[in-house]
Amino acid sequence: MSIIESILIFIAIILVYAGIVFLFYKKGVLKKHNISFYGPALMWRTEKGIQFLKNRAKHERFWKIYGNTSIIFCFITMVLMTALMVMTTWLVFGFTPAQRNALPGPEVALVLPGINPILPLEYLGYVLLGLVIAIMVHEFSHGILALVDKLKVKSLGILYLIVPIGAFCEPDDEEVKKARILSRMRIYAAGPAANFVVVLISVLLFSFVFMPAVQPVDEGVMVFTADADSPASHIGLQTGVTISRVNDTVIHTGNEYFNAWNNTNANQTVNITYMKSGTLYTMQVLLSDKYVEYAKRTTIYVNNESYKGKGYLGVQSLLRDSVVSEHLAILKNPFFDFPKGLLTFYSLPLLGYFAGYNPIVSPFTDSYIITGPLGVLPVPLFWIIINAIYWIFWLNLAVSLFNVLPMVPLDGGFLFNDGVRAVIIRMKKGIKEETKEKIVKNVSLAISLVILGLILLPFFIKYV
Repeated sequence: MSIIESILIFIAIILVYAGIVFLFYKKGVLKKHNISFYGPALMWRTEKGIQFLKNRAKHERFWKIYGNTSIIFCFITMVLMTALMVMTTWLVFGFTPAQRNALPGPEVALVLPGINPILPLEYLGYVLLGLVIAIMVHEFSHGILALVDKLKVKSLGILYLIVPIGAFCEPDDEEVKKARILSRMRIYAAGPAANFVVVLISVLLFSFVFMPAVQPVDEGVMVFTADADSPASHIGLQTGVTISRVNDTVIHTGNEYFNAWNNTNANQTVNITYMKSGTLYTMQVLLSDKYVEYAKRTTIYVNNESYKGKGYLGVQSLLRDSVVSEHLAILKNPFFDFPKGLLTFYSLPLLGYFAGYNPIVSPFTDSYIITGPLGVLPVPLFWIIINAIYWIFWLNLAVSLFNVLPMVPLDGGFLFNDGVRAVIIRMKKGIKEETKEKIVKNVSLAISLVILGLILLPFFIKYV
C-alpha cells in the first residue's frame, strides 16, 4: 500500500469517526455518559476504579521505595536518552542525500498501523493491546503514588480518537502544586518506571517462558525471495521455506546449496526436499536455462556468458545461516551479545520495514517447530501469543523512554523541572519564589525546545 493510499484510507476513517461522534453529540449520548471533547479527541471521565487504586496504595512503604527508585531510574534514563538523541542527530547530519532519502518520514512517529510503515495494518490488534496496557499501567501508577502521599484523585478516564489514544488519572492540581517536591517527583517518575516493569515482565515471558519451546524445523537453508514465474515458484518454494536436500545432497548451509546448484544443468530434472508450514515435501522440478532466465530479469541479475546451459531454479536469495541462528539466539535471550542483541530485539519492526525480515511473523515462523509442554498449543495461537507479548514489550518500552525526556508536558519534563527547582533551593537558600520559578521556567523552555528539535530533525531532514 502506497503512502497516498494509506493517507486516503486514514482520511476516510477520520470522516466516518467524525460523523458518528457528531450524531452521538446531537442525540445527547456523549453528555449522558460524561464524555466531553478534548480537542478533536473524546474524554471519558469516571470515578470508577479510584477505590481499586486506594486499595493498592495501602502498602505505603513499598510504594515510597518504588517511587524513590523510579526517580533514580528516570533521571539515569533521561540522560541516556538525551545523549542517544544527540548522537542520532549527529549521525543523520553525516548521511549522504541518498541515505537521507531512504529514511522514513514523520509518519513513522505515529502509532497508527497502516500509516506508520513499521506497523502494518495486520498489527492493529497487537498495537491496541500494547497501548491499552501501557497507558493503564502508566496512569494507574501516577494515581497510586498520588494517593500514597495523601493527594486527592478526582477521576480516571480514557481519551479516544477513533481508538484509545491515552488514559489519564486526574489528581487534584492544587494539591499536587502544594505537595513536597519529593512527593511530586515520585508521582511523575512512577509512570515511566511502571512501563519499564512491564517491559521486564514481557521479556521474561517472551524469551524465558515461550521461546525455549521454539526450535528450527529442519536442517537446511531458508528461502528469502523466489522469482515469480520460475521453476521454484511452480513447486511452492517461497519466502520462509527451508530447503534440506537437492537430489542426494543434504543441504546444511548456504554454501552447500549454491555448490549443489552450480553442478546442475538446464533442462535437468532434480529432486528437492523442503519444509513448508511444518510439512516435509519432496518434489521434482525441471530446471530452466540460467542465462536465458537472467536475460529476462535484468533488473535483478547481472548476466554472464558462463551461465549458458546452467540450471536455473529461481530461488533469488537465501537468508544467511548466521542471520537465522543469531536471531533465534537473540529471541531466546535478548541479552545475548549485549548491547547488540537487545537493540536487534527491539528493532524487529524496523527489520521488517527495511530488510523485509521479521523472525516472529509468517512466513518466517514456518521454519520453526514448537516443542515441549507448549507444543500442545495450536501453532497459530502460539505465535499470536508471542506477537502480543512482543508488542506489549515494544510499546511499553517506547512509552517509558519517550516519557522520560526532559520536555514539558512529558513526565520527564515535570520531573526535570522539580529537579532544577530542588537544586536552586539547595544552592540559593532564601531565593524569592518568583525568581526561582522564573529560572525554572526559562531552563525548562530552553531544554524542551532543544529536545523537540532533536525529536523532529531526523524525521524531516530527508526533505531538506
